[in-house]
Amino acid sequence: MTAAPRLPLCADVSRALNEDPIGTAPHWQEVTVLELDVPMWARVRDVANWTPGQGEVFERLRGKVEVSGAGFGLLMSAPQTQGQPLRVRHYALGAGGYVRRDYQSELPQSEWARGLRDTLLEPENLRGWQEEAVPDGPDLHVCTHGTVDAACGRYGVPVFQGLGAAGLRVWRTGHFGGHRFAATAAELPSGLLWAHLTPELAVRLARRAVAPTAVARHLRGFAGLPPLAQVLDRELLLRHGWAWLTAQRQATISGDDVTLTYTWNGESGAVRARVEHDLLRVPGSSHKPEWSEVKQYRVTWC
Repeated sequence: MTAAPRLPLCADVSRALNEDPIGTAPHWQEVTVLELDVPMWARVRDVANWTPGQGEVFERLRGKVEVSGAGFGLLMSAPQTQGQPLRVRHYALGAGGYVRRDYQSELPQSEWARGLRDTLLEPENLRGWQEEAVPDGPDLHVCTHGTVDAACGRYGVPVFQGLGAAGLRVWRTGHFGGHRFAATAAELPSGLLWAHLTPELAVRLARRAVAPTAVARHLRGFAGLPPLAQVLDRELLLRHGWAWLTAQRQATISGDDVTLTYTWNGESGAVRARVEHDLLRVPGSSHKPEWSEVKQYRVTWC
């Protein structure tokens, strides 16, 4: 029997097509990071074998999203030392990104659903956790989940290693979407998601040692805004520089028309633009032959 030909890595195809990743960041009002050993990641993703209690937590989370329209992020990051009790980091959207709070428990990691319940559904329960001091500086969550897509293992692991070698706080993180953008990273508390990183570029980005204009086509977007508003937000980042990330931003969308309101440096304002798109065909993964159309956005100023 002849083996099926190996497919190219989806991230290689995306780069070859010069895909612009803007507008592909998820839209999160809150983010919970569960510190879980890598073998536990597969158990969290194994929906068929969830306990009734774990399934109930996700049913309640789905209901919360349907009622409020507020999305949430779930990241799984490997702790610095394996076998530790369950620890969670919770980020809530605020001015200039997200506000981080850290909680330690005595629970085994198999109780991961309680971390989601207590941070996202019943925050009053956090009184039973030990709150810890939050360190300064960014957290870089790099997807290294090669069992989900080979591109994340091929490109994510070197970026994870490079950031660590540079002394930056980096987390080996499970799949959070967008493997064709490997190496992809979620940067918190800024809420920026990045695409097609190399170890050198990731370090420069973390240190803000490169101008936004030079990395515009590596930005997937600011997770605090919906996709069309992420496109307009990038234009303002390019115009104002990294200082723009301290602004509190909100958006309203009507069709292709986006109004982004902000409070920045003590002043409030609004920017309006039309965000239109073309279509580009890209592979869905490195393991399946199917391709699909994705949007490539452009801004027309009103």
